[in-house]
Amino acid sequence: RITVPAEAAVGVHGLRVVTQAGVSALRLFVVDDLPSVAAKTDNKSRDAAQELALSVAVDGYVDGLSYHYFKFRAEAGQRIAFDVLARRIGSPLDPIIRLLDSAGRDLAYSDDEPGLMSDAQLCHTFKDAGEYFIEIRDIQYRGSANHVYRLRIGDFPCVTVPYPLAAKRGSEVTLTFAGADAEQIEPVTVRVPEDPDLTAVTVGARRAGGNASGLVSLLVSDTAEFVETEPNNAAEQANRVELGASLNGRFDQPGDVDRYVFAAKKGQALTFTSTSRQLGSPVYLKLRLLKADGGQVAAVDDPATTEPVLTSTIPEDGDYTLLVEELVGFGGSRYVYRIETSAGTPRFTLSASADALNVPANGTLQVDVTAARAGYNGPIAVAATNLPAGITSTPTVIGAGQTKVGLTLTAAADVEAGKLSEVAIVGTAPIGGSEFRATASVADAIKAANNAIPWAPAALARSAALAAAPKPPFGLRTEPQQIVFGRNLKASVKVIAERGEGIDEEIALALPDPKATGLNLPGNVTAALKPVPKGQNEVEIEFTATDKAPLGEFTANFVATHKKGDATVTQPVPGVGLKLDEPFRLTLEVGEGKLTKGGELKVKVVAARNPAFAAPISVTVDNLPKGVTAEPVTIAADAAEAEITLKAAADAEAGSTDKLAAKGEGQIGEAKFAGTSATVALTVE
Repeated sequence: RITVPAEAAVGVHGLRVVTQAGVSALRLFVVDDLPSVAAKTDNKSRDAAQELALSVAVDGYVDGLSYHYFKFRAEAGQRIAFDVLARRIGSPLDPIIRLLDSAGRDLAYSDDEPGLMSDAQLCHTFKDAGEYFIEIRDIQYRGSANHVYRLRIGDFPCVTVPYPLAAKRGSEVTLTFAGADAEQIEPVTVRVPEDPDLTAVTVGARRAGGNASGLVSLLVSDTAEFVETEPNNAAEQANRVELGASLNGRFDQPGDVDRYVFAAKKGQALTFTSTSRQLGSPVYLKLRLLKADGGQVAAVDDPATTEPVLTSTIPEDGDYTLLVEELVGFGGSRYVYRIETSAGTPRFTLSASADALNVPANGTLQVDVTAARAGYNGPIAVAATNLPAGITSTPTVIGAGQTKVGLTLTAAADVEAGKLSEVAIVGTAPIGGSEFRATASVADAIKAANNAIPWAPAALARSAALAAAPKPPFGLRTEPQQIVFGRNLKASVKVIAERGEGIDEEIALALPDPKATGLNLPGNVTAALKPVPKGQNEVEIEFTATDKAPLGEFTANFVATHKKGDATVTQPVPGVGLKLDEPFRLTLEVGEGKLTKGGELKVKVVAARNPAFAAPISVTVDNLPKGVTAEPVTIAADAAEAEITLKAAADAEAGSTDKLAAKGEGQIGEAKFAGTSATVALTVE
């Protein structure tokens, strides 16, 4: 049983179940201001139609090769709306509805209402008082207990989207609505919360005197939201805008086009990201970027399965126009769109492979995180936020040039079960002198759990649910969590297994198949994986980098498998941080940096060693002034510094230099290593 707070917004929301065994995937359900009744199972003909007292909503499911019929009474001149939510709530049902008079004659029907993900909706004004029927079925006569629907019947507006489609966080916005009879709805003023994690809000739209709401969603953004001014069809009518704002427009009539003009600089990388169908608009967009003389710079058509993104680099300083068109020229009040504009700022977006995170007690869960990079190719730190006590997020990095990583979450043995936490998976990176932050979308996971729904509700697409799951047959941990090595160097990590009852064979370790998973070690880095031997609880894994390995931070993912008879158990290993660094870094310390002719100055060279580099470092001083000498010294393999004596001859050249540097060399086996300090100043007096 679910108790819905009185202040809950009407619209499509998410439902999960959490138990001692963990949390379910998200399923979609409706919070409504209409009363609900259950559909009967024997209403498969007009003679057996289920009688309804309006206004009402009916929850039911359609069997294969079957219909559902409902009858109701309408008064002369009465306007009644009919809305079927099926695909919009994750049902496989592709509904069609027919409105029939008392003799069974067709009055109206709806199939694949534009913008409603193939759901049906219609509004009808009845000429005569009397008894009427509504029929619902699947368009292909498919059905099952999973082919569920919610049929809304009453005095509410047939709307699909608000206009504009988005409002800036913390702002107040006046919305109009788009749909079959949106002109009958008064504008609504909405105050958008400041909540930084909010991505969308549901809004109920009512007709004057109506007793129920039409259901729409409003995006919440961090950008200025520009609303077009008509007419802007011709070049001289283009709306002037600033890059960085988001553009909200509408094709008021068939053949309408919209133009936005802006100033741009040569070499600027521009991105225009559109939104329409995922919010309920039927628009398929075509975007064209034009020069001031009308010449085309770039163009993109709607790819149908996603929404179009136009990217281009500006060829020269000047004014440019974004020309926005409906792909086949459709138009009307519901044909609205939104386009985010970005001017050359490197960034990335993230997506996560799961929206339900069940972390086993004393065990590990892995969720894959994929980055779509736009001008930024550096490392991205990834973590789960808002975690409950007893569950931690292993430090994880999508390395430079990589696009995917496995984020691992680990739980203590005594973690509290049956408790639900709402978490976000967040990536951060230093871009442009500040920290750029992106929250991973879980839309694909929601769509997969809801019969491949075309679009996941925007308000639900950026948070995941987390709960503790039962203890697995064996648990794993690593020591340390991060290893440091570098080119031509090696480092080891210990994998420790905690075996449960019956887990007494060897535990094999393997890297994920890169072709199947997209998970890779950094280039030119290898791991010598060995199993945890039978009867033992740990093994040491050695990582090796060649002289071509990239420097930076990465994360290695691998899995452990135990086989005994016909039973196979697989567990992810907590991600191992790999930091590939220089073999050593030298610092030359010269104090005040003053040397007298004929005198000596003792200076110190300090080596910050890579832990994987344990070898002597031979040090010389470069760029000495004329007449100044320094004998080479060696920093012992177990030492971090050495003293060097600078000697100035009596006839040394007086003056100053700012290019004095310490140069170090070392060797391990056949591999040679070198490093030079930052330059410092020295004055000979």
